[in-house]
Amino acid sequence: MSTAAHITDVTRTCQNDISTAALIGALESAWAAIRGRHSEVPAAVIVVGSGSPAKPNQGMKWGHFAALRWQAGDNQLPEILISGEGLGREPEAVFTTLLHEATHALADVRGIQDTSRQGRWHNKKFATLAAELGLSATKDDKLGYSPCTLTDLTRARYRTVIADLSEALRFYRHPEPTGEGKSRTNNNNGVSCECECPRKLRISKAAFEEGPIVCAVCGAAFLPEDIDRDTYEHPTFATGTPAGDDHDKGDDSEDDDPMVFYDPTGERFGLPTYPFKLAPDGLLTRRQLRDRQLRPGGQEAAAQLLWRRGKRVAYLFRLDLALPKRTATPAQWAAITKALTARRTCPDCGQVKPYYIPRRTGVCLDCTPGGAE
Repeated sequence: MSTAAHITDVTRTCQNDISTAALIGALESAWAAIRGRHSEVPAAVIVVGSGSPAKPNQGMKWGHFAALRWQAGDNQLPEILISGEGLGREPEAVFTTLLHEATHALADVRGIQDTSRQGRWHNKKFATLAAELGLSATKDDKLGYSPCTLTDLTRARYRTVIADLSEALRFYRHPEPTGEGKSRTNNNNGVSCECECPRKLRISKAAFEEGPIVCAVCGAAFLPEDIDRDTYEHPTFATGTPAGDDHDKGDDSEDDDPMVFYDPTGERFGLPTYPFKLAPDGLLTRRQLRDRQLRPGGQEAAAQLLWRRGKRVAYLFRLDLALPKRTATPAQWAAITKALTARRTCPDCGQVKPYYIPRRTGVCLDCTPGGAE
């Protein structure tokens, strides 16, 4: 009993060489360094936990952001989870994960929806915010702009922080076994689709090919998970064949030939028409003009592109008649500034904040019960 009375720190007394305090401290210091350069990134509770997938077909999770998960006195704080399995990577990769989760935290503060599909798909808004924090995002077919790397400038700015992480990364967690999983034994060829809510449904392949099914809540089409919504041109479904004995199957092969839309004189379609990606030089679509900071300038369409059996059309305009994109007048800039200032003005305290007032609370973080420190 007398010996126990002198023990003040069980962990350090019994495990002199085993302590994760330095690891957690290094992660918290790295988060503080990020906040030091980006004041809108909120304070957060850093935890280390499991990142192992629950199912065999899922990937390893390196980190996770959860808004307002912790209570610290009168304040609610978000949680930043760093997977123990990911601590076996290079220190730069661990810091990249911290910046990735800081991007989600910044999106939450600004009221920006940066993900869909239950947080799996990272959209272009996430990529924009990631670039603001010093990350370079690349696009993945299933995850969107989730994969990120440090830019050279960011790597130089946080060189000391990454070095401190290197000294503290003495522990990592072994992945949990997930088993081989169940193999499908039926021959159901249905299509599993989801919208951006996301809500899910499963339909037969024939029903999927008949035409789009649109969600009445989010307005997005129900599509398979592996389809890239940013580049997906809708609709791309096969058209049904008319019933009856008079239908000639040979017509389908003719419609599938893109050159059936080659009509440079306009005799057939009433306007000079070209197949997709075969437009002549000097003619551009509206999107191509926008990429060059131009606009049609009131000119009529000079030609058109047809594809998808004639169900998709894009009008072409003459490049030599295009005008530069309009720039806002001083009065318009003043109106824009006023509108943006209103979005940053708290209705309770009347202060203009350096961030947009979150829509979910309607007030600034200082006026939110349990908000920022």
